[in-house]
Amino acid sequence: MNSLFSFAQNRIELVTNDCSQENGFTMFLLDRAKPKILTEQKFEQEEKYWNNQKKILLNNSHIIKIEYTNIFGQIIDTTFTNAKELNEIKICVNKFKDYEKKSLIKESIQNDQSWVLNSTWGHQTFESDKLILKPKNGFLKYKYYKNGKRIKRGKIKITESVIDRIALFERKLNLMQNTDNSCNFGISYNLDNGIEKINFQDDSCSGFSNEQLLTELKITE
Repeated sequence: MNSLFSFAQNRIELVTNDCSQENGFTMFLLDRAKPKILTEQKFEQEEKYWNNQKKILLNNSHIIKIEYTNIFGQIIDTTFTNAKELNEIKICVNKFKDYEKKSLIKESIQNDQSWVLNSTWGHQTFESDKLILKPKNGFLKYKYYKNGKRIKRGKIKITESVIDRIALFERKLNLMQNTDNSCNFGISYNLDNGIEKINFQDDSCSGFSNEQLLTELKITE
C-alpha cells in the first residue's frame, strides 16, 4: 500500500516569481515569502535548496492551495487545480491585493496640476530619473529626465486606460512603504502632485521599478 501511495505522489518544486518580468527573476527569497500549504499536502523534509530559493512539495491531489507573503507585506493565497500535472509552482510575489484609496493621480488631473515622479539610487545619493506629467486640454504633457538631463518630451491623450495604468503604479508605491528593510542599496521614489507627497525607500530587494510604467506610457521603449 505504501509503495502505491508513493507512486501516486508527484514532487513539485515551489519557487518565487516576479510575474511582471518575462524571465520572472526576483531577489525576494522563498523564506521571506513564508509559504504555507492550506490543503493536505506536505513539504518534503527541509533541505538547503540553492540558498532557500525553493522547496519540494509532495502531492497526491488535483488541488493545492498555498498562502504566502508578497513583496508588499500582504498575505496572499493562490489555488492550483491541475496539481497532479505540475512539476513546478511559481508564486507571484509581486501580485498584490487592490484596495480603495484616494488617488493623487486623479486629483492632480482634476486640478490641472503637475504630477512629478522622481527616483534616486542608494538612499537618495544618486539621481536616476524624473517624470513630469502636466494635464492640459485633454492631454498629459510630459517631460522625462535621465541623470539630470532632459531626454524626451511629448504628450499623452488622457484616457481611463492611461489613468488606470498610472494609478496602478501609485497604489504599488503606497504598498511598498510597508515592506521590511533588507537591502542596503535600494531605490527611493518621490511622488508629488502639488497637494500631497509620497516619499519612500524601497529596501525590499524586490526589483520593483518604474520602468514598466514608462514603457506602458510609451515614454521609453
